Formats: sequence, structure tokens, C-alpha cells
Amino acid sequence: MTTGEPIADRQLAVLIDFENVGLDSIQWLFDQLSHVGRIIVKRAYGDWSTAGSRRDQLLQLGIEPIQLFHAAQSKNSSDIRLAIDAIELLYQSPVDTFVIVSSDSDFVSLVNRLRAAGKAVIGAGREETAPHSLVISCDRYYYLEKTGRQRTKIRPSKRKKRDALLIRAVEASIDEEGRVVGSKLHQTIQRLDPSFDFRALGYATFAKYLEASPGVKVIRPRGAGDVTVELAEQGSAVATEPQDLTGWDTRVDAAWSKRAGTSGKSIPGPNAAADAAKFLGVHKLSDSRYRTLQTLLDASELLSSKWKRDGNAIIRR
Repeated sequence: MTTGEPIADRQLAVLIDFENVGLDSIQWLFDQLSHVGRIIVKRAYGDWSTAGSRRDQLLQLGIEPIQLFHAAQSKNSSDIRLAIDAIELLYQSPVDTFVIVSSDSDFVSLVNRLRAAGKAVIGAGREETAPHSLVISCDRYYYLEKTGRQRTKIRPSKRKKRDALLIRAVEASIDEEGRVVGSKLHQTIQRLDPSFDFRALGYATFAKYLEASPGVKVIRPRGAGDVTVELAEQGSAVATEPQDLTGWDTRVDAAWSKRAGTSGKSIPGPNAAADAAKFLGVHKLSDSRYRTLQTLLDASELLSSKWKRDGNAIIRR
């Protein structure tokens, strides 16, 4: 989905497969879509005769309930009715961006049909059930559980996948000088993985996400403007870390526990970083693959479960 078109020009239709995803995070989704354009159609498909308070929630959110009675409902009746409405809107309305709220792989063909007609398609659903085929078919995909209110704890295996995605995007986007501007890189990442969202990873801006990533170097302009990104140098300090770092987080935890003592006092950031650098075998933390205390915490389930940032300090959870 391109970002150059003015927000006011985008006309959105939100079609919700209620039986598949429910309504719990729909207000959050609407908030995200407010940055995309104007929602002119809101519909939710399900059996509202037994929905009780859910029907009231629909009205509060301005969503039109599309009734599908269970007595006449086949397994795919919601899918079929939603798809029919989408095709009607395609030809009979000014909608140019469709939002399909479902984790059902049956909608892949509908998404492909809408995109082939030149429309943008945003998907939304539950991360644990959203099929990869549906996610990559969309221009953008939101995971409904990630409300952005809390920093997401990232498992090391998941962080490796995100880092690999970033490197792929940089390699696909860089110019002859080996650089790419941040906005172009962000677009490339979302095309490679429509579910990518730096806010869900706990970063306020894309630039901060980049600065916490060990595989790239970020160059900020002197004045206002976009950042420039290039791959980290192969001969940097990151590549000279000792190969055997087994148990480094256990040793860091022990050092921090000793500093904090039984009273649970906070540890100044420079002291916490110095302890970590010692066990990572580098002169300073910024020379390591983790670079910052927050990146260090995100990389270790042990540390993130016992410690957290408090301004420029580390404290026990």
C-alpha cells in the first residue's frame, strides 16, 4: 500500500468476521486506521440474535451488524456473505481500501481479487491463528492483541527473525553507495512482512527500532529529516565478540543482583551497562551486538523477567 496518497483521499471499508475474531480490539484497530483514511463502511458478520451485550458494543462503535442465523448458517456462510459484500463495494462504492478482519485463510482469494483490481487491502486478526498465507497476501496486517500499551517481550528466536527481515530489506533497498533512507526501508519491510509493526515491538519510532538493531548503522541528519541506513561493517566490534558467550545473561543477572542488594535499589545505567560489557567481552556495551540496555533486556528471557528499565537505571521487576 503506498503512503504518498493524502489521508483524506482514502476511503475505507471495514468488514469483520465476528465469529472468527470477536470485537475485543476493534476500537484499537479503528484508532490505527484513523492514520490511513476515512472509514465509510463498518460491518460485522455473525448471529446477533444471541450476542447480547456484543450487539450494544457494535452500536457504540458505529458498526452495522449483518445478521446470519445459526439455523441457516453453514460453516462458511459468514465468509461467503462478507466476500459478496466486498465485491459489491468494489464495483458500487468509492472504497479504495478494504480492511478484512479475520484470521481465516479462506479470505486469501478475496484479498488477491481486490488487490488485482487495484485496491489496497489491510488485514487484521489473532496472531496465534492468522495463517501466513493470509498475512503476506495483504498490503498490511495488524495483530489485534498488540494494543501498543506495553512493550512486547520478544523471544530471542523471534528477534533473530526480525533482524533477518531487516537485513533482507536493507539489501533489497540500498543504492549504489550502500545506503537507503528510513522511509523507503520501512516500506520495503512492510512489503516483505505486512505484519511488521515497530510499535508492537516496543519502539516509539522506526528510527529507534533501527538504532536498537545490531545489523545496521543509522545516520541521523544534522537538521530535521529522514535517517539514512546502511549495513553494519563486518569488521566492527560486533563481529569481534568472543564466540562462546554461553550463560552471559546469568552472569549479568548475578552482577546486577549483587549491586542491587537485598533492598532492591536501582542500578545506574552506566554501571549496569559496564557489568554487561564485561561479560560480553567488549570494552563498552555499545560495542556489542546489543548496543543498549533495552536491547540487552529484549534479548534475554532471564533478564527481561527479572529486570526492567526505569529511566536511565535498571530495577527489579
